[in-house]
Amino acid sequence: MLYHNVQVMAHSLRFIDAAAAVSASTVLVWYGMEGGPAVREAHLVAVEIFAASFFVAFLVLAERMHIYFARRTEDVAHELFAVCEVGLYAGCIAAVTTEIWGGGLPRYSYLQGLGAALFVLPALRLAMRFTIRRLRRRGDDYRVWLIVGHNDRAADLAETILSNPHFGIRIEEIVDLDDGTGGTSPERRKFEANPPSGVKLRIVHDVEQIREIVATRVIDEVVVTLPMRSHYDTVSRILDFCCGVGISVRIRPQVFETLGYATEVTYVGKIPMVTHFNGPSNYRQLLIKRFIDVIGSGLGLLVLSPFFAVIALAIKMGSPGPVFFRQTRVGLHGRHFQVVKFRSMVKDALQIRDQLTSRNERDGLAFKIRNDFRITPLGKWLRKYRIDELPQLWNVLVGDMSLVGPRPFPVTEAHGFEWWQRRRHTMPPGLTCLWQLEDNPRMPLREWMELDMAYIDRWSLWLDFKLIVRTFGTVMRGNGW
Repeated sequence: MLYHNVQVMAHSLRFIDAAAAVSASTVLVWYGMEGGPAVREAHLVAVEIFAASFFVAFLVLAERMHIYFARRTEDVAHELFAVCEVGLYAGCIAAVTTEIWGGGLPRYSYLQGLGAALFVLPALRLAMRFTIRRLRRRGDDYRVWLIVGHNDRAADLAETILSNPHFGIRIEEIVDLDDGTGGTSPERRKFEANPPSGVKLRIVHDVEQIREIVATRVIDEVVVTLPMRSHYDTVSRILDFCCGVGISVRIRPQVFETLGYATEVTYVGKIPMVTHFNGPSNYRQLLIKRFIDVIGSGLGLLVLSPFFAVIALAIKMGSPGPVFFRQTRVGLHGRHFQVVKFRSMVKDALQIRDQLTSRNERDGLAFKIRNDFRITPLGKWLRKYRIDELPQLWNVLVGDMSLVGPRPFPVTEAHGFEWWQRRRHTMPPGLTCLWQLEDNPRMPLREWMELDMAYIDRWSLWLDFKLIVRTFGTVMRGNGW
């Protein structure tokens, strides 16, 4: 059994993975090269540089991305994704390094190398997982936990452990502290009336008795499920005497714990902080989303610039006023920015809006009139195919918006949202979203907001891609107004 604070297996595994990935990719690159031995010999230096840079890049990225740690109780899918991600990035770095310093290899060789690495890494990890979990089911490589607290949190934890024998965890006992009042809390009564099967329960009268259990029995880790607010001093003493003798203590991050919120531990300098949040948290995918926004908006502005010039000339000739309409909108976490659109209304449209409140065809805060006399003839066509929104590609390029996200509202309307609706500001506003695909200008505001929340909760790069593709069909139907 390995000590928790040493994690010998986790540290050695990165070298095993790196060696396996590099060996498989190098062999396939070498023997998969067309042209026979003479061609292979000519590319010998390039293959060596590819292998060396792949190995180094894998180790550096694995360290920086912190993917090697104890994963005894984690889902294997997360582990496979993490190791494949490192393998992919390391292979790309190796390819670039080989092109610059090694004279390059045939393009198909890089694909062969990456394919071999991305096959071997998960296969090796699955084989190791299968072997280790089989050993743990047989009773080998186990860890002994002492759980402190008779409550629903302890019950959920015990049931999870008992239903997953491959975790290799044995529960020595679940103890609780007598508060000295002679009473029993409803939560404890509920727990003790229906305890986890096969687990010993015990009531102790002082935290020193927990110290005695730790001192006289085989205990690898102590897991505390006591409510922090009423047992802060007790938990502090448990931490003190357990960590003082090298026994790990796990504490569920239950400070202001609310079901449905995600939790992560971050650092301010060297100060650990428990962060609760509700929204997308995959920083690497969010970075890729921003990269796609920059490339997509930049190409869009470049390709559409001649079309924009024609539209601008038509607007200028059609009615007096500026080409672009600018308005302050609310973006990420309440930030204000100037949205840019082609002007589709007469010059003083905003000044006379208050006179048209009774004609509003949208409910709630949104304002929309189908046959609005303020819209110019050209503006009706621009709105019909949503061409007036295209200059917002500039907002996407500079970072105010994204290609896909909840629509930005004007300040006065955004400040009138119900509290739950303000969560839409946890994602950058976008040109299109789920509501766009409904193609219903009269959609009730509440339904619109619920679609925005659904997008935030379901967000992925694949969802963004599907929404962008489907938006083209919606725009071509020409139902905008």
